[in-house]
Amino acid sequence: MIRNQLKEKLEEQRKVYEALKAGDAGLVCYKEFQNGEWGTDDANYTNRLRLAYYLLYDQIDDENIVEYLFREELKDRENNSFQGIGSTLCILTWLLRKYNQDHKYDSLFEQAKNANFDCACGYDPEDTVEEAFDRNDLLDCIYLCRELEYKDVMGLLVEAWKKETEDGAGWNHSNRRMLIEFHACLGREGENEKLYLEQLQETLEADSGKARDIIAGYRDLIRHYLDVGNYGEGARYCRLVLETMDCGEIRGIRLFDDILEECCEVIAQVFGACMKNHSRHLPESDSETCSGENDGLWKRIKAEMKSKSRSAWYGNLYSKAIAAGKAMNDPYAQVLEREYLEWRKDRGIVTE
Repeated sequence: MIRNQLKEKLEEQRKVYEALKAGDAGLVCYKEFQNGEWGTDDANYTNRLRLAYYLLYDQIDDENIVEYLFREELKDRENNSFQGIGSTLCILTWLLRKYNQDHKYDSLFEQAKNANFDCACGYDPEDTVEEAFDRNDLLDCIYLCRELEYKDVMGLLVEAWKKETEDGAGWNHSNRRMLIEFHACLGREGENEKLYLEQLQETLEADSGKARDIIAGYRDLIRHYLDVGNYGEGARYCRLVLETMDCGEIRGIRLFDDILEECCEVIAQVFGACMKNHSRHLPESDSETCSGENDGLWKRIKAEMKSKSRSAWYGNLYSKAIAAGKAMNDPYAQVLEREYLEWRKDRGIVTE
């Protein structure tokens, strides 16, 4: 059974467990580090999670190890800038409860409840955890692999799930969206173009297709092209959504602002490169993006932004519109810069 590949992967944790029994806690002890913009984090969180799942599914009876891991996890819950509860704490709570007949661990559970805001709101030491690995279906195992960062096994399970889906109910908006997420996790974003196109086409063909859903489909597809650096296709779909949809109908939809942001990103990325280095060799799709046809894209979104109420502007739209205006060498960029400074000043945001 394909799911057993995950079970076999978890069996590798036996070595970690035996090392911990022998006094080597290096892989699972709380190890604080500063994680860039996220703040305080624990370098061993995933290792501790893997060992917790191993103890759970192999039904390891070891009170001392469970208590040690629980106390290490508490340090993370109390100090992690992201706060959260996490699967590790839930699993270790379930395991530790088995040794709490005389209530000797009640104080630890209370400490966990008070570890952070999220724990105070959502942690419950009475919550149950499923111990039987075999009750996980294929999709459950994929999500477990993602959580445990077992991408090698995840890739195999995703392929099996794709075949299972194709042989069964077939593809729809929901399971296609899941596959997009799986591809992104596995670093296979290039495989998502076809899926985004299918999502958009399905929405366009739906009798009950709503403007909001259509805008969301265009937004997701354009975002994909931006993320993979295909600015030519991104620009083409920016033009397409503006040309084919009733702007009077969609201006009030918040997602339309995402389209404006993405149009600005396309312009800043490609037009900026073209204007800095006219001799730069571009792929054919990006060369087309430097044409006069795409100059019309800037004129169109500039008109949309000029008609937009000042109260409806926000930081990301300002910064991306300014970058696009500068790439086009348009004085409108200076107008936006002045407005942006005022916008920040009104909100008490310090300008460096």
